[in-house]
Amino acid sequence: MQFNIKDPKDREKFLLEIMYYIMDAGYLEQKKFLHIPEEYISAGGYPLGLIWAELKEAYNQNQLAEEEIWFLLKIRMQLTDSPQKDLCIWLGRADEVEVYYKEHGTLSMPNTILFHDGVNMFQWIHYQKKLYKQGELSSYQITRLESIGIKWIKPRKISEWDAAYSYAKQYYEENGHLFVPKKYVTSEGAALGKWIWEQRDSYLGLSSRKISDKKIEMLEEIGMFWEDLKNAEWDWFVGLLRECIRITKKPFAIGRNYRYKNYALGEKVSEVIEQYADGSLTAEQERNLRQAGFKFNRHIK
Repeated sequence: MQFNIKDPKDREKFLLEIMYYIMDAGYLEQKKFLHIPEEYISAGGYPLGLIWAELKEAYNQNQLAEEEIWFLLKIRMQLTDSPQKDLCIWLGRADEVEVYYKEHGTLSMPNTILFHDGVNMFQWIHYQKKLYKQGELSSYQITRLESIGIKWIKPRKISEWDAAYSYAKQYYEENGHLFVPKKYVTSEGAALGKWIWEQRDSYLGLSSRKISDKKIEMLEEIGMFWEDLKNAEWDWFVGLLRECIRITKKPFAIGRNYRYKNYALGEKVSEVIEQYADGSLTAEQERNLRQAGFKFNRHIK
């Protein structure tokens, strides 16, 4: 059966069949929103359920005019899974936002503008943007909001530098330092080691690339050293070792898997012990370790 919601005769017949259905189902007493099963056919053979389903689909596909939607709302048709009363209120508030937009030419407003029922208009608009971001607005609602001047916030495209910085920050959080080997590559395939060295070259003026003060500050916040990297790493390790021994106050053997302040201290100590054993530690380095409280005969296991 062909049904045209704009045709007065079709609408009259449709409303009549709905009244019969409402009386049979007891909706008038229960004051519920209407939901008619798609397979429902009236005693006279009218395919009310099928027409009902087609109207819901037309709504979801944004194929109904606003006056047609209001017509369906007045007969308490459940167009979506959300309570229909809320949708009625929603449409009314969209109309009020449109009035504000026409009067002021903008939706930039103070946080004191209210709807007629006292709800904050500014906060309602921002909530719609949140629903849009979460994919919880129907196509009709999106079109309606766009028609009254609402602009959606598009996600900021992350730059290559910001993406690399996020890997550097993750490395720092997992290892407690930013002494990244030059050939180091993340599990995602990002050449983090190369990127770190490029930033250092930019800072030292060894590259044509420039690095801003903001980026310098961001890198320093996650432990970036700019000059004399080899000595900086050693001094940092010794300082951390001294602090660990002083705070823990125990002459223990530092196992290879031991971590201190999220730094793989055990691995570095094992490396130093191997260097001590094969004689590759310098006298200065050995003195640094002893001054830090490290006793080779105690910590070597």
